[in-house]
Amino acid sequence: MRKLIAWLGTVLMTLAVLAGTARAAPVSVQAVTTVHVKAVSDIDSVSPKGKTADCPAGMVAVGGGFTTATGVGNDGSVVQDELIIRDTSVTGTAYEDANGTSKNWGITVFAVCANPLPGYEIKKGRSVNSGSEFEKPAVATCSPGKVVIGGGFEVTGGLGEVVVDELLPSSNQVFTKAFEGKAGTSRSWHIDAYAICAFQPAGWQIVDKVGPIFSGGKTTTAKCPVGKKVLGPMFDLTGSLGQAHMLSLLPHDFPDQEVSIAALEDDDGTTNSWGLNNWQICAN
Repeated sequence: MRKLIAWLGTVLMTLAVLAGTARAAPVSVQAVTTVHVKAVSDIDSVSPKGKTADCPAGMVAVGGGFTTATGVGNDGSVVQDELIIRDTSVTGTAYEDANGTSKNWGITVFAVCANPLPGYEIKKGRSVNSGSEFEKPAVATCSPGKVVIGGGFEVTGGLGEVVVDELLPSSNQVFTKAFEGKAGTSRSWHIDAYAICAFQPAGWQIVDKVGPIFSGGKTTTAKCPVGKKVLGPMFDLTGSLGQAHMLSLLPHDFPDQEVSIAALEDDDGTTNSWGLNNWQICAN
């Protein structure tokens, strides 16, 4: 009888361990290989402009970037409307704002591509309101057991009169938010957040760098720790309330653990003191 009880105890303990293991989120030990691909639009005074950067065969998109400083025309009159991450590509679109510009301008779109990661998925979340409210947030959430590796956003109906203010990660969610620009709009619009998710890669880490707060254009550069590379570049504007917008979100090729971001005030400026913060997802 004692042997039977001992055997049953061993079985129950084994089952408990197995059950706990089944609930745990897998952690990949596979190193992540990344490449950066870019696509450049025409440079002229036509609005809007869109471009798609495609990943090499066999790779997936884990993050994206953009710059509206292509050409010389963005003096605060061009706003990035979307950075949509799909399985194997990144699409960016920019519009002139309500005042427009006669200058020549263009956009460059970047895709951060990686070897397929276990559990890779893209989740989408939409703002609750879709009228002409001044401010709208949206959040996308990964499936249970997965972490954020990148993110994107998409404004529908803004047509240059809505400014994306943030693209922020947490461990399993991506938050984005947009404001109507200085002139407001009577249009109905909404914003979507995109979360790029996977089982946690080796060395996964969220890095952020807080920038200075003052009135005027600004840039910040942040790096992943030594030995890690950027998967998903992100950003956060604070205090600008629709009167400043992103000029660029640039993942650098060499070294590939660095991201530079820049933001401008709109074309008539603002006296608001505002900040620009640099966020990125890193992994081995």
